[in-house]
Amino acid sequence: MDPKPNWKFWKKRKSFRPTTSALVTPTTAATDATVVAASAVSATPAEPASIDDPSTSNPPEQHAPPISRPHVSKTEAWLSRATLFLTFTKSVTEGVGLTPLKAVCEGIVTLLEAVQTVQDNRSAWHELISSIRAHRAAFQQQLGQRGIGDILEEVESSLKGPIEEYLNDVTELLANILAESGITEEDIKTNKLTISVLIQRIGTTKLEAGVINDCRLRLQTAQSKIMQSLLLYIASSVGGSKDDALLAKLQFKKPSDIPRPRECATGTRTDVLTRCKEWSVDENAPNILWIRGHPGGGKSAIASSLVKELEIKRNRLGSCFFFQRQNATTMTTTALWRTVAYDLSRHPTIRKTLATMMKKEEIDLETPNIDVLFQQLIQDPLTKIANIPIEQSPIVIIDALDECGGVQGHRSKDREDLIHTLDSWSKLPPNFKLIVTSRDEGDIARLFSQTRPHIIELLTGDRTDAQSKLDIQTFLGVELQKIANKYPKSLPSDWPGSDVTQKLAIKAGGLFIWASTAIKLIVDGEPEEQLAQALKGKDGGDMKELYTQVLEMSFSRASELVMQNLRCIVGTVIASKEPLKSSAVARLLSITDSAMEYICTGLRPVMESDGELRFHHQSFVDFLLDPGSDASKFCISLGKAHETLAFGCLKIMKKELRFNICNIESSYTLNDEIPELESRLEKCISPQLLYASRFWTTHLEEASPSEEVLKDVQDFLKNRFLFWLEVISLHRLENRGGVILLILLKWLKRHGQEDLMEWAGDMPRFIAHFNTLILQSVPHIYLSALPFVPEQSWIAKEYGPRYPNTLKIEEGGDRRWSATLNILSGHIGDIRSVAWSADGRRIVSGSHDKTVRIWDAETGQQQGSSLEGHNGWVLSVDFSPNGRRIVSGSDDKTVRIWDVETGQQHGPSLEGHNDWVQSVAFSPDGRRIVSGSDDKTVRIWDVETGQQHGPSLEGHNDWVQSVAFSPDGRRIVSGSSDKTVRIWDVETGQQHGPSLEGHNLWVQSVAFSPDGRWIVSGSDDKTVRIWDVDTSQQHGSSFEGHNGYVQSVAFSPDGQRVASGSSDKTVRIWDVDAGQQYGPSLEGHNDWVRSVAFSPDGRRIVSGSGDKTVRIWDVETGQQHGTSLDGHDDGVLSVAFSPDGQRVASGSSDKTVRIWDVETGQQHGPSLEGHDGRVRSVAFSPDGRQIVSGSSDGTVRIWDVETGQQRGSSLEGHNGWVLSVAFSPDGRQILFGSSGKTVRIWDMETGQQHGPSLEGHDDRVQSMAFSPDGQRVASGSSNKTVQIWDVETGQQHGPSLEGHNDWVRSMAFSPDGRQIVSGSDDNTVRIWDVDTGQQHGPSLEGHDGRVLSVAFSPDGRQIVSGSDDKTVRIWDVETGQQRGSSLEGHDGWVWSVAFSPDGRQIVSASYDKTVRVWNVQQHAPLLEMSFKKPSSYRNASRMTDGWIRGANSERLFWVAPRLQMGLFPPFQTLFIGQYIQTRLDMSKFVHGAAWTQVRGDRAEASA
Repeated sequence: MDPKPNWKFWKKRKSFRPTTSALVTPTTAATDATVVAASAVSATPAEPASIDDPSTSNPPEQHAPPISRPHVSKTEAWLSRATLFLTFTKSVTEGVGLTPLKAVCEGIVTLLEAVQTVQDNRSAWHELISSIRAHRAAFQQQLGQRGIGDILEEVESSLKGPIEEYLNDVTELLANILAESGITEEDIKTNKLTISVLIQRIGTTKLEAGVINDCRLRLQTAQSKIMQSLLLYIASSVGGSKDDALLAKLQFKKPSDIPRPRECATGTRTDVLTRCKEWSVDENAPNILWIRGHPGGGKSAIASSLVKELEIKRNRLGSCFFFQRQNATTMTTTALWRTVAYDLSRHPTIRKTLATMMKKEEIDLETPNIDVLFQQLIQDPLTKIANIPIEQSPIVIIDALDECGGVQGHRSKDREDLIHTLDSWSKLPPNFKLIVTSRDEGDIARLFSQTRPHIIELLTGDRTDAQSKLDIQTFLGVELQKIANKYPKSLPSDWPGSDVTQKLAIKAGGLFIWASTAIKLIVDGEPEEQLAQALKGKDGGDMKELYTQVLEMSFSRASELVMQNLRCIVGTVIASKEPLKSSAVARLLSITDSAMEYICTGLRPVMESDGELRFHHQSFVDFLLDPGSDASKFCISLGKAHETLAFGCLKIMKKELRFNICNIESSYTLNDEIPELESRLEKCISPQLLYASRFWTTHLEEASPSEEVLKDVQDFLKNRFLFWLEVISLHRLENRGGVILLILLKWLKRHGQEDLMEWAGDMPRFIAHFNTLILQSVPHIYLSALPFVPEQSWIAKEYGPRYPNTLKIEEGGDRRWSATLNILSGHIGDIRSVAWSADGRRIVSGSHDKTVRIWDAETGQQQGSSLEGHNGWVLSVDFSPNGRRIVSGSDDKTVRIWDVETGQQHGPSLEGHNDWVQSVAFSPDGRRIVSGSDDKTVRIWDVETGQQHGPSLEGHNDWVQSVAFSPDGRRIVSGSSDKTVRIWDVETGQQHGPSLEGHNLWVQSVAFSPDGRWIVSGSDDKTVRIWDVDTSQQHGSSFEGHNGYVQSVAFSPDGQRVASGSSDKTVRIWDVDAGQQYGPSLEGHNDWVRSVAFSPDGRRIVSGSGDKTVRIWDVETGQQHGTSLDGHDDGVLSVAFSPDGQRVASGSSDKTVRIWDVETGQQHGPSLEGHDGRVRSVAFSPDGRQIVSGSSDGTVRIWDVETGQQRGSSLEGHNGWVLSVAFSPDGRQILFGSSGKTVRIWDMETGQQHGPSLEGHDDRVQSMAFSPDGQRVASGSSNKTVQIWDVETGQQHGPSLEGHNDWVRSMAFSPDGRQIVSGSDDNTVRIWDVDTGQQHGPSLEGHDGRVLSVAFSPDGRQIVSGSDDKTVRIWDVETGQQRGSSLEGHDGWVWSVAFSPDGRQIVSASYDKTVRVWNVQQHAPLLEMSFKKPSSYRNASRMTDGWIRGANSERLFWVAPRLQMGLFPPFQTLFIGQYIQTRLDMSKFVHGAAWTQVRGDRAEASA
């Protein structure tokens, strides 16, 4: 025997890949051809098309071409597979994966089976073969998992080692076998290995049992490592529980008692099911299959059967959804695609994609934009598996598309949304399959005429095909046999015979619903008699005739009352917005239980009544609503059904709504903290009450205003409103609540019920005003919302007296509702533009989410689907004058026109701009569009042709931000980032007159006045300006008031007012003639206001914001808040008491000094104006007749308190900001320090500087003070030190006071001059001994931020400090401890604090623009306020998220954001600022477990 060859080359992972023919010699080619042919059938391919697809190794039988298989011996087959194994082993040397591993296992099993023919060690060989077979099965099982390819890509690195180890062991075993067989490497290379040689040599293989067993054990170890690595990864990737909670949010929780439609009877519809299955694996077929047919044709049964036949959710990725008209409110398009996404998330890649997006909160599951939802949940995830094989590709079934949208059908927005998304599905790759069943209705037919799906039509009537007739006959035979079995003594086993069964099948006319209803009819009575009835009448599936027979048999002798109840019941089942159980229907309709049961029993052949009432088929609804039916006594009016339901809902609410309906024990507990809330809701709020609370106005909308209905509406408004809000709150329907009431308002208006409109008008405002609170807590509807209702509102007058034991507004509060009428939500990106339609009924908005949306201006509901097509942000929108079209401009550089009714783009996009289109507008006649772009041009377009009209208007040298037509259409105005406004002649394309210049930053918005004489412009320079078109000059002064960039401006229709929106988050209205702001700012947005527009009647303003909402404002309500409140327009940086304590002076970033009366809070005289920068410091003279101020403009000014005039010239000389000023004790000198690092003393009599500047600080001087005797000056600096100076010599007195480790912001002498207090950015307050220069006691610590201001009390025993932690604190000088709780109320940094001369009050100033005065004498730990009854509202109380909390953090009451800043906390005696000031009387306030006593002794008669 030849020496044992060296087979190391098998382990070197070279690129040598021999083919099968390389292993045989040319001389044996003819013989070997047979072997290769056999292997082509039996062996697994070396490189499957996709590792995702285990079936590629065994393709479906129908795809395998027929192969002529010559006779091949068993030995030859084994050896051919062994030969291929050699090739496989080579092919996997360069890669890692389960598919080649599986192939290796198959090949080596074949080889070993050949070796096993040798008698030696047969048992050992057998065990080895069994092990490798098990390995192969395990690998195959993992290859069968969905998305395994994606998993293997990610886990490749961790699997690589174990797989290589396994292959090494296999190749070593192979080398040993071949070596023992005498096969050399040379035999392979020189092609000398023939089949006969291979057979002969392998047959002589002899390996010791120990070698074989060792190989087996090593292979098992390697395989175990592979499986362990793989299974661990799959467990975390596929079944990872961390994503389960996230993905569970996708799942649509349909009512548990909604069954899936029955499947086709066994042996029926086989031809249709076969055609569906063939389509499902046809890659060349359209990806949508439409099964269409008349009502009752069996579409739903086929859809239900396909779920089983196609193994959806079992072996094939997919989903199914069955629409039902009765469940239109829950089974929506949103529910459909959420269900599909959840089901598809079984695929690891889709699961990972969805989970990642949800973690990043990139998916808004509540968005009304169904197109965006479809893209995020379906389209984007599916593209991740675009190459999945057809056999594994997802298939989705949607049944009863025509029932989407409920009774509204094709008119519903939900149906429209679904149609739109199905169009999107048709654009997906062909391997993503969708089956749709429906009637052949207009909108559905139009959709599929464009998408061109594969169609299977179910023929009925005269067109019924033979197979359908046979299927129905089979179904009837099975069901009739069941009936015969119930009567074994009286009916023959083959009853009623094949002839009768065939007659019934003919009468069915291809309608399975006819056959099914006939069976139900026969089952529910004496069989022979009922069968005879079923056989009467015409052939061809006449459902009307059959339904008439059913009803006549059940109710032919019914009384008029029964017939009336029957019509009410079936009308309710049809008109209800969601299915109801018989008990709920009985209560709504005031029908007795026995009458309900009798009628439901009679309707059993056509209605399911065991759970929720549902008709078996939509065709029965069609029958009942057909006014031309022969059975007119059974027919109903849909309008009458709605009226009956509206009346029933009002009666149920009157009967069942009550105070504290769920018996909530404590007002401290929020709704979501209530124990076992779900069980309470089920127990306390009946199904009929919940239904009535949700849908009463929906039915009322379709009803006539009968006297009885109006009486019940009035009762609801006067007595039930707050009780109804409890249901809205507990069931989290607060967003629905406002819509419900707006529908009521529209109904009242339509029917001229003005008196009730006044009452009802308050209620949507109540919900909008307290929306956040209503969502959180039922008790606080009474404790926190009702008390803060504007005192002049109808709700306050009607409901307030009924709940006396709550807090009362003693002073301030809202006198009228806020100006916000409605908030429109839906966009998922910043809103850049809004506009009204000419009739005021619609609003259009454009957003960063790339969509345009249309809204109902009355209800705030989105109309139709979003208009999609832009590939970038939508920056501008406008309505055409006739309201039929919308134009939009985008950063995708295009202008697009949309048809309002269809929601489709009108014509091609208008292209020509080569940069963002910032602004678009229609001409007054609607024939042209103007656009402005970042390409610096203005362009005019012809609407009909879509062509540019004339040349581009050029002249701006920077971005064109805004454009508009003049009212006569002859001119265009444009505003640009080049800071100019330009006017253009439309016909000539030339600039009209000079540019309008005056703004010193970008012009963001321009508009013409209605008469065309004026132009308004808004700019980043924070101003609004009006220009005279004829003179090109600015008209009057600029409108100033915004604290941010002005983003949008608009004229009112009468031209008397201008609205502006700004980055300061406010909308402001300006009086054009007066040049003043008209009423207070409209506040509510929490991001930039990007766009504003007046309604055509001028009574409303719409605004769009970066907070993704559109708000509608009432112009007059906003104005009715009265004159603007006194206060600074910017942060307050310094305050000081006058020596007599009767006045306070304040200096602000608004560049003014103001004087305030401490008793009244009113401003004393006009503001002191003159500074050109922030006023950083103010101080009174010792006699109180003068005020000194220092400013960032580098000047010091002295003001006469009585006249408000500046005295003398400004004191100048500093080379930086003046940060601190002070009078000397005798009033003869002024001290001031600056960022220029120096301190100066100014002589008031000479007007000259007193002595040299005091220099020594090497950083800015932040604060200074005279000693009480006037002989010394102390200064605190950014260099972290305090220094003391001798006034006469100008020399530093003693060493610097060091200890702070950050800037010293403030310092002050004690009244006796022996101590100095300092506050620092190191968050501490320190006390120093003036004589020794040492710190006195420990640092005073407690602030959570920088200490910006400190002061001693007049008696020197206390220190007050203010900090950027927004608190004021009082400290005991002797103990170093804080006295009492912190004084809280400011919403910004506290820049300045001071004691009153008598030490009884503290004044504080903050960057929140307010000044507050606090009562020090009442300040003590947990001191109660002097209420008539003790209250938990103490100084320890804090406000968090609008909640005032008690000492134990319990929620006492909630304050609306509008009132939070002006609310007087305990111990505050004065508030100065531009906020509504509110004082509370809490003497009767009940809370906690006592909250139910809010009604006092008065019992609600209506409760």
